[in-house]
Amino acid sequence: MSETGRTTHQHWLSPRDKSVITILLVAAFVVILNETALNVALNSVMDDLGVDERTVQWLTTAFMLTMAVVIPITGWLLERIPTRTAFILAMSLFTVGTMGCAIAPVFPLVLAGRVVQAGGTAIMLPLLMTTIMQLVPPAH
Repeated sequence: MSETGRTTHQHWLSPRDKSVITILLVAAFVVILNETALNVALNSVMDDLGVDERTVQWLTTAFMLTMAVVIPITGWLLERIPTRTAFILAMSLFTVGTMGCAIAPVFPLVLAGRVVQAGGTAIMLPLLMTTIMQLVPPAH
């Protein structure tokens, strides 16, 4: 008990665990922001790449379809590789996909980049939740 009669706050996360969670939260924020940010750019993409609405919509559709396939596989993956390796894989896929989209001169390459980005995003989200469940005690 402290001098005021209240129990002192116990720190139940180590500094390392706090750092891991912070890094994962920031990375997850970036990949989720990327997931939704494209919606405001679809008109610009249509103009820049000379595609119609039905074609450009594939950027969001392919992203979501890829996530729907990869997220369930991520549980299997996380049982077989270390957390650090999964994080590096997720961020590498996301970065490669982003760079591919940035330099792609034609729509099919932008679409391929979005699929690669989605693979990284789909690994990051379950990785974040699984890691938090492992590091934070159930009582907290």
